[in-house]
Amino acid sequence: MQNNKHYIKLFGINTLKIKKTKPETYEVWLFFLPFLRIKTKKNKTRVNLLIFYLILDWFKKYSKKLRINISKKLISLKFKLGGKVKICLMTSRPATWNYNYLYKILQKDPRFEPIALIAPEAWYGQDVLDDFLKNTMQELAQNNIFAISGWDYKKNKPINFRKKVKPDIIFYSDFFKPHYFDEFYITKYPDKITMLNEYGFSVMQDEKTCNFELNNLVDIYFRPTEMHLEMAQKLMNNKGKNVKVVGHPKMDAMFDKNYIPQQVWKPQEKPKKRIIWAPHHSYKMPANMYCNNAFWEIYDFMFEVAEQYKDKVQFAFRPHPILKSTAEQRWGKKWTSSYYKKWNELENGQYFDGDFIDLFMESDAMIMDSCSFMAEYTAFDKPLFHTVTKTTRINMNDFGKELYKHCYKTETELKEDIIKFIENVVLDGNDYLAEGRHKFVQKYLGKVNGKMASENIYDEIVKYLEKGI
Repeated sequence: MQNNKHYIKLFGINTLKIKKTKPETYEVWLFFLPFLRIKTKKNKTRVNLLIFYLILDWFKKYSKKLRINISKKLISLKFKLGGKVKICLMTSRPATWNYNYLYKILQKDPRFEPIALIAPEAWYGQDVLDDFLKNTMQELAQNNIFAISGWDYKKNKPINFRKKVKPDIIFYSDFFKPHYFDEFYITKYPDKITMLNEYGFSVMQDEKTCNFELNNLVDIYFRPTEMHLEMAQKLMNNKGKNVKVVGHPKMDAMFDKNYIPQQVWKPQEKPKKRIIWAPHHSYKMPANMYCNNAFWEIYDFMFEVAEQYKDKVQFAFRPHPILKSTAEQRWGKKWTSSYYKKWNELENGQYFDGDFIDLFMESDAMIMDSCSFMAEYTAFDKPLFHTVTKTTRINMNDFGKELYKHCYKTETELKEDIIKFIENVVLDGNDYLAEGRHKFVQKYLGKVNGKMASENIYDEIVKYLEKGI
């Protein structure tokens, strides 16, 4: 028996094929025709015609697919008849919520009932889950977004999402299955219309990040640029057939002429240049994955830099949200907490974990290795320095490689090059990559169809519902 198959030959010809399909079940095929099904259980053997079970399996699969299609068609029909379609915008932490504009656009259309669902983070443990739920709920409340927590603290488990929320459309912002409890994952909702807008602006390893199960299963997968569509068509199992190019909703405030940024920078006695330091959390990443780990080499050095330029520059420490829990694993909670607190204690420094838009708008430059910020900050057409160590693995996708040409980066020695960037580019204004960066921004990071991303997403949702599946 090899590969669960065995052949019986007659006159040298494979006449019977015996295939093991389950530990106790065998299928017998006569040439290419289904013949017998043999099942042994509790020392009893039953032999039946295989064709009967094949027809039954086909009918079960077909009827299930039919029920799913009917369920989705009924959602479209409800929309066409003027009924309210409940669309659940799912997020897990503040950084994955990009839907203020989309929520408000949907809210103005009487055919939609938008709701935000904060799905508990399953990957990082209860403490992180609690922090993300609390912080996300606060941020959404400040923006007048109606949100439901996906965690039932009385029962200490996820809520019954289907029963409590009763969504018609589930709008995902993350594609990585381990981040989800089963209660919220796409495979539990084949009868619902599903969509994905990945929360980050993809610059790395599309061969991995665009081809997860969820990306292929959603009815619509929103991506930011034509280059991201081309990568999806080459790399996805479904050849990108569900991809729509809309821009990225993270950028919408940039294109809103009425948007007034809040003053999130710490007041200074005199005007200073404003630099954001945005380190990633990479630590012991698999060898086939990117690794942005400069934080572990310069975490103390950046305090020295802040002191050295305290009369000329103010710094905002804006780390990846997971960096804190990663640091706690290495340093302990007390040491990590004191490190974060120290940034706020600096006269010309601060720790900032809120929405990045206001911080970016009022800044002058960024020092970083956080993945999606590379595109998001470049969109503001300001100089960006990417920190590279001897063990950094960048692993850019096609879009990232083109973008990276317009970033300042470590050329000789990391700490020395950070100082050069601050002195020459930020303080002296010698931004020699400005012209090429400006052209890149105009080509790839402007409006799509002359609209904000949220407007394009709304149009695609309506188009899908009006057309039906």
